[in-house]
Amino acid sequence: MSPGRQAEMPETGYAPPQRLFLEDGECRVRFFSEQDPDEVVDYDFTTFPVARPLQEAFARAFDAHVGPAGNVKASGAAGNAFRQLGYFIDVLLFDEERPQVPQDLAPRHLKAFLLNRGDAPTAAMAVGLLRSLLANMEGLTPQFAAQCAQWVPDRREKIVSRGSYSPAEEKAILEAARKVVRAAARRIRESRELLERWREGGISREDEPVLYEYGSILDMVETTGEMPRNKWGNGLASWIVPHGTVTDLTTRLHLSRDETCALVILLVRLTGENGSTIIKAPAAFHRPDGGAGPLATVQVDLSKPRRGRRRYMTVALSDLPSWAAAPEEGELSARDELHTPFGLYMLALELTASSRRIKGSDRLLVYWVPKAGKGPQAKRSAVINRRNECGRGFRDQLSDSAVGVWGASLNLVAEEPDEDGNPQRLIVGVGRMRVTHGAREQKPVAQTRETLANIYLRRDKSSLREYQKLVADVLEKEVTKARTAGRITRLSTADVAEALRDPETVAKRFGVTTEMMRMLVARDADTVLAACADNENSPHSPPGEPCRASFLKCLECPCARAMPHHLPLQVVARDMIDERRTHMTALRWAERFALPFEELEDLIRLAGKPAEDRARTAAGEEERELVRRLVDGELDER
Repeated sequence: MSPGRQAEMPETGYAPPQRLFLEDGECRVRFFSEQDPDEVVDYDFTTFPVARPLQEAFARAFDAHVGPAGNVKASGAAGNAFRQLGYFIDVLLFDEERPQVPQDLAPRHLKAFLLNRGDAPTAAMAVGLLRSLLANMEGLTPQFAAQCAQWVPDRREKIVSRGSYSPAEEKAILEAARKVVRAAARRIRESRELLERWREGGISREDEPVLYEYGSILDMVETTGEMPRNKWGNGLASWIVPHGTVTDLTTRLHLSRDETCALVILLVRLTGENGSTIIKAPAAFHRPDGGAGPLATVQVDLSKPRRGRRRYMTVALSDLPSWAAAPEEGELSARDELHTPFGLYMLALELTASSRRIKGSDRLLVYWVPKAGKGPQAKRSAVINRRNECGRGFRDQLSDSAVGVWGASLNLVAEEPDEDGNPQRLIVGVGRMRVTHGAREQKPVAQTRETLANIYLRRDKSSLREYQKLVADVLEKEVTKARTAGRITRLSTADVAEALRDPETVAKRFGVTTEMMRMLVARDADTVLAACADNENSPHSPPGEPCRASFLKCLECPCARAMPHHLPLQVVARDMIDERRTHMTALRWAERFALPFEELEDLIRLAGKPAEDRARTAAGEEERELVRRLVDGELDER
């Protein structure tokens, strides 16, 4: 995790910028984005057709909601809060007695707002957002203030997620994205090779005048991103026109927006990070392997603003895909460039190098657009400052809709038809691709295991049946394995008592040496959940070498011996493993814990319920901590 910068005190004489404008007939709030300091937006409350006291009250509440002490840090979230307030005001206009001051607002207005949102799955979330905003208003009645303070229960449960892509849909999207990126890499590399020849004097003006002229154009495009215009300023200079259009020539050395969208989709699938995190990923990185290790890796500092103080994180991107073995030393193949996080990151870094220098950006993804207007602007807000200027030029930030627009151009068809049974277009988005990563890899990324299991995968309708079948298959396999292997040898209390009197006889009965029986009884061969009778002849290690398997493997090992004093630890382990079901995905639990759980169940069942209850009572904090370390893998040899 990145330590971040140390906090600094403001310089002497510093004054915070004005955010609330209420003079000279104005009623305006200026929002400064914490996530992107270059983004400044003004929200005009005089456009709301309500009385001036309400305009000012709404403006003050909005300022408190999105200001430095509020919870809103992103431009999109501020815009959404302003929109919801506008919807609420629309509801007020239909009231028989239109409110004139904050005291006129009543709980019925919030109920009408909810009804007005209809059956939208996000209706409850909109109400929650509106309540948190209105709670900042001064002069509210106690009844309305109490209504604003109420919690909206289970609002996320009503959201219907599109879920992950099916394997066929995922393959179609990724293949299309790789095709786009592969073509871009080929084009830019070929153009750079030609430009290098031109700069080194390998192309003669006399022998190859057309190619020489073309090389001079590439030199300008690579250096400044600009080309000479005609004398009217409305097109390219006449000598450049035969070589192509502005777009044709500029994209010979720079990525387009669509190609950047393809890179984002691939990076989201390979890393599991949020789309916004990938879009804002930095170009700066660290090579912990020094560039010489067999497994190439880069460490990149990423930011996930929604995590608050824990927003900054250092992520390792390697050239090892989850399904592959360690690669041989040498350069990355063309396939590795597009199929591994390391390869794709380094490819993006390479293809955007010139664009990044011209733009003066520190971000990984920089691209060129032929033209770009301001887009659909909300009439009640105005962008005062933005990270990227409008018009033709270089950009280092994609809009939320850019990937969807690119995906629509692919004309892919979804597996499931629409409600009428007709084929429907496959919606391509970074959100669904991230859910797909979680569904396939079953590993949390920038989230807890509980969040992955209970929020993302539980709402994933697309792969639910397939996932349930897979979990059932794994459970059946592990249970069958436990029953086939048989339970480990178990010594009763009577066996231990007899061994104290006659260790040789008991040792022969249990297939161990007399010395080993003495060690078992003395608890000198314990391995947490059992004891080991032959550490150097384990089925999990080469003969003659000490066993290095996890202590959980003891439950299926012929060398293991279960003693009465192990029962408290076994009960604690069984309970703790069972409790882990709620903290990880069902598939991960089945793969890691189904077999030891079944074996522990068998041992505890043989001991009987009274013995189980006594063992649970006898287990203290020391035993619980030992089992926790075992279950967490802290006792496994690294």
